[in-house]
Amino acid sequence: MAQQRMHVQAPIERLFAERWSTRAFDAEKPVADELLASCLEAARWAPSCFGEEPWHYIVANRFADKMAWDGVVESLAPKNQLWARHAPILIVSLAEPAFSHNGKPNRWAEYDTGQATICLCLQAAAMGLASHQMGGFDADALKQVFALPDQVHAISVVAMGYPGDMAKLGEEFQPMETDARTRKPLETIVHDGQWGSPWQAPVNAGWEARYQETPVQQLPWFYRDLDADFAQALEQFDITAGDVLDIGCGPGTQAVALAKQGFNVTASDISQTAVTSARQFADTENISIKFHVDDVLDSKLAGPFDLILDRGVFHCFTEPADQQVYLATVRRLLKPQGLLLLKCFHQDETREQGPPGRYGEEDIRHFFADGFELVEMRSTLFASAVQNDPPKALFCMLRKS
Repeated sequence: MAQQRMHVQAPIERLFAERWSTRAFDAEKPVADELLASCLEAARWAPSCFGEEPWHYIVANRFADKMAWDGVVESLAPKNQLWARHAPILIVSLAEPAFSHNGKPNRWAEYDTGQATICLCLQAAAMGLASHQMGGFDADALKQVFALPDQVHAISVVAMGYPGDMAKLGEEFQPMETDARTRKPLETIVHDGQWGSPWQAPVNAGWEARYQETPVQQLPWFYRDLDADFAQALEQFDITAGDVLDIGCGPGTQAVALAKQGFNVTASDISQTAVTSARQFADTENISIKFHVDDVLDSKLAGPFDLILDRGVFHCFTEPADQQVYLATVRRLLKPQGLLLLKCFHQDETREQGPPGRYGEEDIRHFFADGFELVEMRSTLFASAVQNDPPKALFCMLRKS
């Protein structure tokens, strides 16, 4: 199973999302020549400058040519050897640095070889194979093993095979196999019109990506029952009926739990996929809920509501302008004396994964000072069906004044 992408910012084709560079290979399972041919054919049809196709590949198959395979393994950096020795196929990618039609240097040769190699790896992923590209190798050693001509440059070594048991890898590799995948944010690598002007991806695109790629039951915030902090607050204030809005409803579990208790529930989320999933869940439970695709920063909901639940929306906003819009939206949608039950990440939660906003009691008092009375606030945890170590949270009960 591929690692989850974290902090995704837009939906992409599943093939791209599921391709990842595992180090765990099944050493006993060979790769059929027909599948290998498809991977190499995909590389053959990659684009290149002037159609030069400057790439070459040397295939070392442990089941067919152990000597060639051993030669590649011995050229690898020691740490790469520890896991790559389980891969049945090792492919050396090479580039010819000059154009064949005029002998002039081809400054795009290595770039084009990289393009061809990712085509090879994507084709492998499409057929259920795993691949891992390596830059840690001794190019001179490869030159001697394969008697490479001087003009050919070794670019990478690709390990290929069927995915294996991650538990059999050494301890030093375990975090690399189990930790979620992250990348630099788009706004740090994409410039809008000029260098240094960040290009911003639409926020809803990231949430769409997360809900499209990950089954709701595997999402960190999935919790089948009504959150214990919400349940306790309802009991404490003897709230047994009324119009409720669940903003950022996600999988819909909280909305369904409230509807089962007799509340008139409206649920919204910025992700169409999340809303569709939540609606399907409500249908299976034979529960009637009004679902809406809605952005709290540009809300079209009418209200008013006696109660608003926020289990994980507010802490997604760190920009003051967004926080002010959030506040205005919640204030508009609540009836006079209505309650906001807010649960967000606590400032003491330091793990990298999770929302950008982390808050303490003084932050909440300051932010909601305009238009709200803080009824109660306490430290708690974000219960989850998939996390044994739930993150620290702050639960707040705020009444519209």
